[in-house]
Amino acid sequence: MKISQKTDYALRALYVLAQLQPSGGAVRTAEIAKREKIPQKFLEAILVELRRAGLVQSQRGAEGGHRLARTASEISVGEIWRALDGPLSPAADLADDKRKGPAGGAFRFVWDEVEAAASRVVDGITLADVVRRAETQRGALDFSI
Repeated sequence: MKISQKTDYALRALYVLAQLQPSGGAVRTAEIAKREKIPQKFLEAILVELRRAGLVQSQRGAEGGHRLARTASEISVGEIWRALDGPLSPAADLADDKRKGPAGGAFRFVWDEVEAAASRVVDGITLADVVRRAETQRGALDFSI
C-alpha cells in the first residue's frame, strides 16, 4: 500500500482549506501551492479531480478560489485517498491471473483484511481531526533540555 504524490498533495491542499474553512473565504490555487510547496500546475489538476469527486467547490473571478464542498468533519482521509488513487487494497495492482495458482489465491484473505484494517483507520479520521491534532501538537510545549 503506497500513498501517491498526488494523494499527498491533495491531503495537504485540503488541510489548508480545512484550516481556513471557518473564515468562509475561498483560497486561490497559487496560495495553496506556495504555502505547501506544491507545483501549481500539478495542484490545479488535483483540484479538478477533487472538485469532480465532490470534495471541493471552485469559484472563478476576483473573489475566486477553492473551498471545501462539505465541512471538514464530513470528509475522511479515506474518501480523499480513494478519490485520487482508487481502492486501498495492497493487492489491487496484482492481475487476477497472478493469483490463480494455489499459493497466490491462498493469500487473498490476507490482502482483504489489510484493506479492511486500513479502511477503518483512514475512514475514521476526518480533515477536522487532522487539523485539531496539528493544532494540539503545535500548542504543546516542549520542556526537553
